[in-house]
Amino acid sequence: MENKLKILVVDDEVNLLKTLSDILRKNGYGVSVARNARAALETLGKDRFDIALIDVRMPRVDGVELLERIKEKHQGLEVIVMTAYGTIETAIRSTKLGAYAYMLKPLDIDEMLLNIQKIIKLKSLRKEAQFLQRQLMEEHGDKNIIGDSQSIRQVVKTIKKVSTSDSTVLTIGESGTGKEMVSDAIHYSSRRYAKPYVKINCAAFPENLLESELFGYEKGAFTGADKQKIGKFEVADGGTLFLDEIGDMPLAMQAKLLRVLEKGEFERLGGNKVIKVDVRFVAATNQNLELMLKEKRFRIDLFYRLNTVIINIPSLLERKEDIPLLIDHFIEKFSTEMNKRASRVTDAAMELIMLYPWPGNVRELANAIERATIFCEDSVIKPADLPPNVREGHVELPTVGTSGERTLEALEKRYITDMLRLTRGNKNEAARILGIHRETLYKKIKKFNIQINNNN
Repeated sequence: MENKLKILVVDDEVNLLKTLSDILRKNGYGVSVARNARAALETLGKDRFDIALIDVRMPRVDGVELLERIKEKHQGLEVIVMTAYGTIETAIRSTKLGAYAYMLKPLDIDEMLLNIQKIIKLKSLRKEAQFLQRQLMEEHGDKNIIGDSQSIRQVVKTIKKVSTSDSTVLTIGESGTGKEMVSDAIHYSSRRYAKPYVKINCAAFPENLLESELFGYEKGAFTGADKQKIGKFEVADGGTLFLDEIGDMPLAMQAKLLRVLEKGEFERLGGNKVIKVDVRFVAATNQNLELMLKEKRFRIDLFYRLNTVIINIPSLLERKEDIPLLIDHFIEKFSTEMNKRASRVTDAAMELIMLYPWPGNVRELANAIERATIFCEDSVIKPADLPPNVREGHVELPTVGTSGERTLEALEKRYITDMLRLTRGNKNEAARILGIHRETLYKKIKKFNIQINNNN
């Protein structure tokens, strides 16, 4: 890399130009020289350089002004400022303008060469970081949000816009629509991509455990707290925290979360020290928050703090035109993972897939294609390879009766009961299709007193 590194030396002292040029060339660097700022800018316009060594005191345009122009037009160029008349003001201004180093004349050659080596390392790290971001974008970016429907194009467009900011984002959509993928795409497309990315399911913890998970606690805060625990807020400092199923967060916790969102500060449980964090929040829910506001099950001040940007993700039923694209994506994905030849779908199987309402949305479709990829023969997915519920026709949504069946809870109970029956009592499978945590499903089964054969 050294023999390719190109350095521009800018100074009105001819002897210094020759001395520096000789030293730098002996160390394997390509060198060009300029005696004033105008000549330097002309040279920079004709060729690409990695580093510029510029003197402060030069006729007409001084080195600090030249530094400012370089940073405006040649942002990848690192600058070392040299001067025999050093002042604190000049040093501060040069640093603020982006100078890598500020060196006093007569120059310490060893120090100058060391700074150049540090710049080389810095550039190498930047290239590695850019490569890492490209990899992360390939794996988790908006390209993985498959679809060509107008609604999905709008989702991707919004992701691209919000990724350039630190604004709080609220993602709303049915279970299985891809809310977590949207959060992934936002984080890995943002400037925080190399910083911590922490996820927590608010419905997976009882209130007291959720509080300790988020805020952490000090040793002795409660019985069993035999050592300090760092909470998710601290772990995510500098990065992004994804709060999944935020609609299930208890009201008391909502108030505490609001403080962190507004002030970026909190205390661990059992502690008095105020901890400051820099966290970007992305929240998601499959619930109707506006209805929850009316029923006072969700704080209105938290809702207004969360809804800076709202991304509504359509159900798969609302974008059926995307199903063939999704199928192609999943077939390629699972065929690669299973080291199998990519499959194709027969017309009969595709007809069943298009007729099915996909209550579990994209997650359920992915599971169905994964199963079909496993069971298909000769790389052809036929109706027999699809899950029984897809083969047998659409799953009826719970119907509304004439008395006592018009409540949301009654519909929810009927739907959960049907899904458990469909999965033959397999709670893991039912929870996955419903898009909820297994513990959440257990709570609802107990709440509704649902009785069904249990195979898992």
